Amino acid sequence: MEIMKIVAIAIGGVIMAAVVKNFKPEFSIYVVLATVIIIFLMALDKLTTVFQFLGTVYGEMTYGKNFFPIIIKVLVVAYLADFTAQLCKDAGESAIAGKVELAGKIVIFYLSMPILLAILELINSVL
Repeated sequence: MEIMKIVAIAIGGVIMAAVVKNFKPEFSIYVVLATVIIIFLMALDKLTTVFQFLGTVYGEMTYGKNFFPIIIKVLVVAYLADFTAQLCKDAGESAIAGKVELAGKIVIFYLSMPILLAILELINSVL
């Protein structure tokens, strides 16, 4: 199972970061970053499968094709903003993490405006 490998890498990374922190605290962030990058690359492999599946679903859709790419972009922004904010928090920069989260929310709202407009137009046409 892939999750067992990820868990093992994460636990190993935490142990190595703790050991390194005792001798050279400034280098422990590099151990954490390397661990996070390895885990992200392992998850990225699964993400390509997800995107292939979504491409298949998109090809079979008859209604809502205009909104599907927007939803995918929103999901990507949400994951990237969360990932980056967590990295910033791990590095002890919670102020930067908060701004990344805020920027992600603003970008998500901006990307979702066409969907909001379509919903408002639908409500207007019904009334």
